[in-house]
Amino acid sequence: MFHIVLINPPRRHVVELDLPGFVDLGEISSFPPIGLMYLAQALRQESPLNHVTILDCVADGLDAEQTAQKVKELAPDLVGITSFTFTFYDVLETAKCLKAAGVRAPLAIGGPHMYLFGPETMSHQIFDIGVVGDGEEVFAQACKALREGTPIPDLPGLLHRVDGKLTGSGVAQLQGLDDVQIPAIDLIDPTKYYSTLGKSMAVGTICSSRGCPFRCTFCQVPHTPYRTRAVENVVDEMERYVAMGILDFFFFDDLFNITKQRVVDFSKEILRRGLKVSWMFRGRVDQIDEEMMRMAVKAGCHTVSVGVEDATDKGLKAIRKNITIAQAKQAVRDIRKSGARSSTNWILGFPHHSTQADMDQLLRTAIAVDADYAQFSILQCMPGSELYDQAVQEGGLDPDAWRNYVLSPVPLFSPPIWERHFSKEQLCAHYSHMYKRYYMRPRVFIRELLATASFAELFRKVKTFCRFFLPWGHKGHNDKRAKA
Repeated sequence: MFHIVLINPPRRHVVELDLPGFVDLGEISSFPPIGLMYLAQALRQESPLNHVTILDCVADGLDAEQTAQKVKELAPDLVGITSFTFTFYDVLETAKCLKAAGVRAPLAIGGPHMYLFGPETMSHQIFDIGVVGDGEEVFAQACKALREGTPIPDLPGLLHRVDGKLTGSGVAQLQGLDDVQIPAIDLIDPTKYYSTLGKSMAVGTICSSRGCPFRCTFCQVPHTPYRTRAVENVVDEMERYVAMGILDFFFFDDLFNITKQRVVDFSKEILRRGLKVSWMFRGRVDQIDEEMMRMAVKAGCHTVSVGVEDATDKGLKAIRKNITIAQAKQAVRDIRKSGARSSTNWILGFPHHSTQADMDQLLRTAIAVDADYAQFSILQCMPGSELYDQAVQEGGLDPDAWRNYVLSPVPLFSPPIWERHFSKEQLCAHYSHMYKRYYMRPRVFIRELLATASFAELFRKVKTFCRFFLPWGHKGHNDKRAKA
């Protein structure tokens, strides 16, 4: 038996804005490590000799040292750890604790972070293998080589060391998603995960597509082809969750409704199988209409989250969103008519946000669109996005800030913000003001009370309210600095 432990590392030193009132949305929702679940199933499919354990340190509340002790007790033959750039300090600390605890198994690292900083990450000699891109096939092949004592193959997206020298390049990319096995749901406890917008205490997270065909200027998502799973394949996965008692679902896709017809076909398949489930998805406003939404609601859809981002058609054109404010308003109206709930996303701090009037317009537009929920965020330009390149060219961002952080991570790193027209403090003041103005409206309170169907849902909403609007509800960097 060849034992592989896959780690979702602790998040004790997450990179976030060190400003009063800033709330990490991760504090009010909890989602399973779906990437590790896909990897686990791919490993089990590669060979019955592979025994896989998923260790979710976030859900279990483990720190780096506790994680290392648990891994040591499991005595694995291979360890994999997933990383986002904003969690890399904790990732590296966990790796160091593993070695200090005497874990001698090869250590592999993957996750979205590797798209941006693969070579920089592998400069830390503690990592033996790196995976860039879709890891299911290439990581399974690396595992097979280690298990059989043969050289690790040279495959796109697979970084490894040969005689101490790093080799490998490219990006691993799956072509057909229907060939990917349903993720290893049995290796997690689904009851540990929830969404603020969910209908029950436990939510199943599903990814029915990968990639995005659009090229918004603020987005650093790697430019990989958009690929979808067949609706039958997706509903098969839902049935696995249903068998475990999970009836509420969140589709984690960057873009679920690539077309209206895809949502209709998916809804019909749920109805055909007679599944009594509820679900929500993220998508675009230009692929929503009342007919599609009525079919989706009939099949259990209760919430749709859409990215609008900016306040005017001119601004939307500048960021290449390829939608209009009129489309956003119509989409929210169609969602509401169907009986579902809507959530919109907005970004403040774009380079064309140059005056107080621009900020006021953003808030007015968000209120005019009038979704049930609105999420505001401050623009954070990450390497890989067009706006990052523009900010660097204009001297608004240090081109080496993120790279230096990855090469030498520190626990209290504050992400660089493009202060083209507003300072960090001013942006955060606008951020806090927008949340308060949006949600402190009587119609919002009334809508929320009327839409609350259970005590569990009420509890989550009250918790979210406290996080955003009560001083003691904030758990940002300031608290971490006090404890450091």
